[in-house]
Amino acid sequence: MSDDLVSLDVVTEWDETVHWKDWRPQLRVPATFRPLALPRVIAIANQKGGAGKTTTTVELAAALVARGLVVRVIGADPQRASLPEWLVPQYPEGLEPKKRMSLAHVFFRKCSLADATYPTLYKNLWIVPGGSKLGRVESENTLPGREGCIGREIEADRRFDVDIIDCGPTLGIITVSALSAANDMIVPTQAGRFDLLGVSDLHKSWTTVRDTVNPGLEVRAVILNEWDKTKVMQATAWQVAKDYPHAVIAPMRRSVKVVEAVGEYQPTRLYAPKDNAARDMDQFAGVMFAAKGA
Repeated sequence: MSDDLVSLDVVTEWDETVHWKDWRPQLRVPATFRPLALPRVIAIANQKGGAGKTTTTVELAAALVARGLVVRVIGADPQRASLPEWLVPQYPEGLEPKKRMSLAHVFFRKCSLADATYPTLYKNLWIVPGGSKLGRVESENTLPGREGCIGREIEADRRFDVDIIDCGPTLGIITVSALSAANDMIVPTQAGRFDLLGVSDLHKSWTTVRDTVNPGLEVRAVILNEWDKTKVMQATAWQVAKDYPHAVIAPMRRSVKVVEAVGEYQPTRLYAPKDNAARDMDQFAGVMFAAKGA
């Protein structure tokens, strides 16, 4: 990204006396926040559909790759397969579809996570597709060690600076496995009461996982997708700031280019590099990871 592009103002706290009509998008970085060390496992989670989890996964991954990191995205949503549709896995030439591995195969112990990891069209960006049978993992109670599956497999394949897990909207066994594996959780949300209910449900799930299987799991950031200057967006922002006082809160300004980029099978930063949403994610990635090896 060009250095002369306009960036969001960075503040440690928001001024809650500002009327919503005068409100401006500002990146809230609490004074207690420190950039994340590598390697890192990040779960993108919200217990509400349509919050922008896959969009956040792809755009953050692309921004980190642009900063010199090697990134793997893992499709862990049993209800949707949009991640491999956006970042198309580049399977070996001649590999039959039935021999293409996925996260479902990993859970069923048909292969390792490394075996299910494929390059994308973009250098240093890799993908583990979820697979059409991922939903069966939830009902197969005979699978041993399901809760720790993703964490064990990532630990056995540490080729990547950052693993980003695109979670489903329910606290099923796959999401529990993802949160158990993660160092950090990033929560995408949009404006509205139902979106806040999804964040509230996720807060309960995060607390449960942290207290039982992963005491180190922290909510590091909340993404305000489709940010716009509205009263309801301002109320949403203030509420998540109260709920997560130590998390970075990042507005991603509303943009039609994000939707267009999906149709072109590209991250927005490549499809429309001067778009507000692409610039906002690039700045957010720079805050979260100050430098490689930091």
